[in-house]
Amino acid sequence: MTQALKAMQPERSAPYAPVALYFLDSDCVEYVKEDTLCIYERVDGFLTLIFDETRINLIGFKLKGFKCVFDTFVKPLLELNDMQFVDLVPVIEYAFTQVGNHVFSVGDEQRKLAYKAALKLAANDNVRLYGADLKARAA
Repeated sequence: MTQALKAMQPERSAPYAPVALYFLDSDCVEYVKEDTLCIYERVDGFLTLIFDETRINLIGFKLKGFKCVFDTFVKPLLELNDMQFVDLVPVIEYAFTQVGNHVFSVGDEQRKLAYKAALKLAANDNVRLYGADLKARAA
């Protein structure tokens, strides 16, 4: 019986390692720095902030519609190979300035703060999207 119970237990996996991932089917990049319960708070059509269960600590972000930003901002700047990466700080800055200049109004301070929070998290954690994900996007 003990052997049967041990066989049913899942294998122990490697410790959680935060990494930015591109999801082709949903055309988004997501970064979550902690393996915990996540609360998603949509800011606008591009940015979603991800908080822990307290809804206080920002632990990640999701960038939707990444194809458009990639094609207009990132792709012209690089030749893709397995060793390259894209630092997501300039990508968020690009979206913040390009999209922000069109939609941010004087009373939209919460949205500005949300973009600044995502920028700060990406910069502090040195969030990058690596070559394999970029090749999948460029194909």
